[in-house]
Amino acid sequence: MSKAISSEQEGLVVASQDVLFESIESACCDACGRPVETEGDGYGLPGSGVYLWQRGDHVQIEKVPLCASCASAIGMAALARWEIEEEEG
Repeated sequence: MSKAISSEQEGLVVASQDVLFESIESACCDACGRPVETEGDGYGLPGSGVYLWQRGDHVQIEKVPLCASCASAIGMAALARWEIEEEEG
C-alpha cells in the first residue's frame, strides 16, 4: 500500500497512518525552522537537541538538529534554570 496517494485532477491527498511514524531527516532547525549549516567554526557550530518521552515501559529518544543560535539559547536557558533551582534549595 502506498503511503501517500495524490490526485492532481481532484486536489485530493490520501495518506495512511504510516506517514505519522516516518523518521524524516531534516536539515532545518527544530526550534526556529531555519536551515542548519553543517559547516562552521568557532561559535557558529550547529548543535542538536534530544526529545525524551516514556509510555509505559517504552522509552523513546529522538535527536533533532538545532542551529547554532538556538542551541546556544536553549543551553543558556537550561543553565539559568539549573542555577535558580540550586539557589532555591
